Amino acid sequence: MTQPPNPYVDKGACPFECCTYRDWKTTKPITLVNRPNGHRSVARVAAGNTVHAITGEVISTPLRVVAPTSYADSPIKKGDAFYVLHYAGEGFSHVWFEGKSYDVELDQSGATVEGPPQDGAAWWAQIRTRNGKSGWVLVKDQFENQDACA
Repeated sequence: MTQPPNPYVDKGACPFECCTYRDWKTTKPITLVNRPNGHRSVARVAAGNTVHAITGEVISTPLRVVAPTSYADSPIKKGDAFYVLHYAGEGFSHVWFEGKSYDVELDQSGATVEGPPQDGAAWWAQIRTRNGKSGWVLVKDQFENQDACA
């Protein structure tokens, strides 16, 4: 069985239903850094400002799961081992199975994760300020206008 990289970096991911990269408004002050998990500050933005979200990455620790059932829209069958990567929205999770990724509905399946519980994936967004500075921020409820369905 092939295993996903650890940590797993899902480039371009937006981790919830209707999540979208576009103009966002800051609800708290943010500091942009040079890269995901970076430490060098490149810009600070006060609350109440509009910034442009360019793209993102969801960084997670894959967790091994044995399928309690078969999953529609994927080749995963009951008894197969696969890896949960991160939440995708509306009860679906992004998973890894035999070298490919899929979105499957785990909420109703009774899947049991093997190993320690996942603290959650880290969502990093690349942001461009109004004055053209670009950097990355760990997203934790400090923006409005991320949800295209709202």
